[in-house]
Amino acid sequence: MNIEILINTYGTYIFNYALKLSCDPHVAEDLAQETFVNAWLKIKTLENSNAIRAWLRKICFNNFLMKQRKNNGYSELPYEDIELLEKEERLFVNNTPRPEDEVIIEEAIRDLQNGCFLAMVRRLTLHQRIAFSLIDMFGLSLEEVSEVIGISKSATKGLLYRAHMNLDSFFSSHCNILDVNNPCSCKAWIEFSKTRDNLQKNSHRLIKKLDYTKSNYIFNDEVRGKMNFLYKNMPDKKPPKEWYEKVINIINKMYLSKN
Repeated sequence: MNIEILINTYGTYIFNYALKLSCDPHVAEDLAQETFVNAWLKIKTLENSNAIRAWLRKICFNNFLMKQRKNNGYSELPYEDIELLEKEERLFVNNTPRPEDEVIIEEAIRDLQNGCFLAMVRRLTLHQRIAFSLIDMFGLSLEEVSEVIGISKSATKGLLYRAHMNLDSFFSSHCNILDVNNPCSCKAWIEFSKTRDNLQKNSHRLIKKLDYTKSNYIFNDEVRGKMNFLYKNMPDKKPPKEWYEKVINIINKMYLSKN
């Protein structure tokens, strides 16, 4: 396998994995680039070519954690918290989207809505974000993600429960898409952006961390169904053509410099 085939085959897949982890397209491009550079350096250590997706995911995840540690945004889960998470497993509701949960989004506001939804996932704790992003948005199993994080399946369910409650509690009282009576409307933000230069910095700028316990939020099955539908149906993104060319050139230059 040459580098062009590797990147053209798995580039979009790994970019979307990186995007779900980081919830930031620019960070995802860098993460995916680093993944392929690291992978190509270690390509001879890959014993099973059928396991290449999982191998690339592992490299990407390790790069992601290294970035988090450098940014002081990563901390190991304390033992007491693991116990609490395992107890909260019983509160986890594994509901798949039903026909009545479908939410129709206008094309004109879809990108803004998806950007907002990703931005709020960044307000989860790191471990909640990993569990939610990889299971609900990327489609990995509970077993796979519990192994990635290095905790029990029960504790992973606890993380997912907290992530659901935090996101649901915020959007249930803010998002106009879920309830027309809510104050935040994508159309209003589009109008606002015409008069303000930096929409992203103003969007939810006062919200640093989601915590459903502060709002005394109680689980709402209807909200959970709609949120589940919206996150699971966020379309895959494809990095720009220039990204593929850039990564291939970087790796080719590295290879040539060694020979």
